[in-house]
Amino acid sequence: MRRVILALAAGALVAGCTMKKHGVPGANPEFAKADYTVLGKTNHEECGTYILGIDWGHLFANQKAAVSGGGGGLLDLLPFGGMGPEESRAMYHALDKMPEATHLMAHRSHTTASGVLLGMFPIFGERCSSVEARGVKIGDKPAGPPGQPPA
Repeated sequence: MRRVILALAAGALVAGCTMKKHGVPGANPEFAKADYTVLGKTNHEECGTYILGIDWGHLFANQKAAVSGGGGGLLDLLPFGGMGPEESRAMYHALDKMPEATHLMAHRSHTTASGVLLGMFPIFGERCSSVEARGVKIGDKPAGPPGQPPA
């Protein structure tokens, strides 16, 4: 009986060889009257190669972007849910490609994983995320009265 359970568990672990995940922001934010300019599009792709569930190449990298109003918190600390490390690095580099932008908005992400997987988490394999977004430049003028553009 033990052998059957171990064989089923090993089969379930190896069965997840390729997975894809797509992400779209949950809702369009309500923009207040403020000094901002919507810029052009930017994109970037980042990959991580995992051995024993650890991306050794990016273990000590300090490249992470946060998405305001897009979840975060505890889910980002777990190996599932939230923004993965590859998606976060892709957001960081997409923003870095557009130095005049202060923020990114309306991001779209596409994540694929291959190898020996546990859900979207590679034990041995690779996970790649590509991000497309629009840049936004926030100015320093104060917001005007409701219904009127900033001064």
